[in-house]
Amino acid sequence: MEYRRTDLNKKTNLGYGTEVPPLLDHVKIVFDQQELGEKEAVEFFDHFEESGWKTKTGVSIKNWKQVADQWIWNLKKTGFDKVALLKA
Repeated sequence: MEYRRTDLNKKTNLGYGTEVPPLLDHVKIVFDQQELGEKEAVEFFDHFEESGWKTKTGVSIKNWKQVADQWIWNLKKTGFDKVALLKA
């Protein structure tokens, strides 16, 4: 996705980790950079959309990229076992 300079001035969410909730396209980019597919990015996004971008203890997420990094690490560690990932 390309933005012209005028579009950037109007855009409020530029993909920084502290902008919660993120845009799905930004999540897809982070997952792509980690050589993961769109499916995994959408699962991450949907999971936290459902929770209102809160942790399992109810704390609001302040930096979605940190949470995504942990999600990706767990995903790779568990061999893409979604059930184990959600319990981690």
